[in-house]
Amino acid sequence: MTLTKNYAPYRLVGYASALALHGGNSLVMFLALQGDIMKDPQIKTFADLQWAYITIWNVVFQLLYPCLGILCDLPAILEIKEHVLIKQLKTYREILFASIIIPVGILIAFVFWPIYLYDRELIFPAFIDKVFSQGSNHVMHTAIALILAWEFIFLPKSAPESHKINLIHTFGCYLLYLIVFFSTYFRIGAWPYPFLKLAQGTIFFPMIFISVGVLVYLIYLAQWPINKLIWGTKEITKKIN
Repeated sequence: MTLTKNYAPYRLVGYASALALHGGNSLVMFLALQGDIMKDPQIKTFADLQWAYITIWNVVFQLLYPCLGILCDLPAILEIKEHVLIKQLKTYREILFASIIIPVGILIAFVFWPIYLYDRELIFPAFIDKVFSQGSNHVMHTAIALILAWEFIFLPKSAPESHKINLIHTFGCYLLYLIVFFSTYFRIGAWPYPFLKLAQGTIFFPMIFISVGVLVYLIYLAQWPINKLIWGTKEITKKIN
């Protein structure tokens, strides 16, 4: 059994935890947005805006990625022959993790809390507590960092020779999000984050979206020196794999 296979059980623990946390929390949130509570105009608008929240996108990513990871690691756990498709899925797992899962997850965890602690009304207004508990809040904005760290530690990988494919995924995802984000605004007439209403009409409004793009890029780049500290050079990683 190779060293990578020895890490598969640990990754499966992470995948199971992610599915349990985000799956359970998603069910709780779905049920919370049913019934008479939807007569509340603030909650109704909040529900209508849900796909404009990057956190909701991340919840979807956090549910899909563990499913991909389980498919990749089951042959190692069951000690069965690995199909060529599994090898291709493993390659894509690395791309997806590096290009979308890490940048989006870290962005949310490390941007949300400073704003929330400064003035929660700017990003997560108090009326949301009518439907979402602080437990749900921490699953979406705190637990993701722990899950990402776990996967980062137990998934052997090396920096790609070219970052082109990864960055196409990263900024393709960001572009798609912006399309949904602005189309939602034009359809509903409201921003998901209150601070955008304050910034609208000023130079700070476009700078926010530019800054997010730059920050995502920096997060993407920052993972590779950290990854090298854990897994070493590409040659060493190949031996581990």
